Amino acid sequence: MDLSDQRYDSLTHLVYETLEDRQAWPRVFEALREAMDARAIHLLAIDKRHGALSYSDGAAMAPQIDLEYIQKYQFIDPRLKLILEKHPREWVHCHEHFDDAYVANDPFYQEFLLPHGARYLSSCKLLDDSEATVILACLRAPDQSPFPPEAIAFLDRLLPHMARACRVGVKNFIYSTQALVGHALVNKLRQPVVLMTTTGEVVQTNEAANRLLETTRLIRISDGQLQMPERYRQGLLEQCAKIEGQVRSGAVPTVGAAPFTSLQIVADDVEGADEVLYGFFTTLVPEQVMGSFGLRPLVMLFFYHPDSAPPIDSTLLAAAFGLTNAECRIAAMLAEGMSLKQIAEMLGVQHDTVRKQLQSVYKKTATNRQPELVRLLLHLPANAAWA
Repeated sequence: MDLSDQRYDSLTHLVYETLEDRQAWPRVFEALREAMDARAIHLLAIDKRHGALSYSDGAAMAPQIDLEYIQKYQFIDPRLKLILEKHPREWVHCHEHFDDAYVANDPFYQEFLLPHGARYLSSCKLLDDSEATVILACLRAPDQSPFPPEAIAFLDRLLPHMARACRVGVKNFIYSTQALVGHALVNKLRQPVVLMTTTGEVVQTNEAANRLLETTRLIRISDGQLQMPERYRQGLLEQCAKIEGQVRSGAVPTVGAAPFTSLQIVADDVEGADEVLYGFFTTLVPEQVMGSFGLRPLVMLFFYHPDSAPPIDSTLLAAAFGLTNAECRIAAMLAEGMSLKQIAEMLGVQHDTVRKQLQSVYKKTATNRQPELVRLLLHLPANAAWA
């Protein structure tokens, strides 16, 4: 931990650099994480006019974790309500509200936060006006301790500068179709991802998807539409039309992530019949994902090609079966021969939590016992690589 005047001066300088360069914020987050000896630093903003998540970035924040929070765990985060009720620059320290007994039985901590190596939160609003709410969150690991008073005092010195930078640069924290949070996260993912409308119009492809489009003949983009062998495209569009109808009728639930549906695409002609492409898609309804992908329903497709890089990782495993990142990790540990007790100890969660998550893994993968699950995992394409 470095709470020196020199570190404070350096951080203050970095904060004001953000007024000229929005991309300077990640440097602020990383420098603050080092100074505070934090597990992670997270800055997020909510656009009040659209009710949308308009900014999300930080230090040591994996994009898969961010996506999982947006799609599922924001709905059961017990800390969020406390933070939103506070005035700007009033701290919420989670350990003052949620003791170890609470954490041991709370699904947000057990299924999401602890498995991702975080436990203690100190957070406050930097800005809360008619346009946006900007929240700073500082996290520490379970094997650390809450931030000590001297660290919070260091932050208190820094907060006026951060708040001023947010206020002056508020345009960086309000909703913009040119700077959607979800699109930025997709760009960071290693798996090929395509975002499209429910009518098949391509909205975004990440770098991995662009590489895949250059190497496969099974999918392509033509006139702004995602093309694939007709029987698969027709089935996909029929599913999307059904989803669109559910959204318009209000039949789609507003809590929790939508499940993934799988595709196994092969060529229609004999010449290319030996090529196969795996696809997994889910819907992104604005109400379910805080508007972070825009204000209209979208379809998110993950692709895996056996001959393309990178190999399968936990992102694809999540896509294939709808597993959470915590469930992916448990499945991987089981495949490595670890017991439930060892997994619980390594992740710092309750044994019962791991047992319940394993039951969820069984249900989602249509398996009933550990040998069946391990056999399935070992037969997945490129099963050796786990994120």
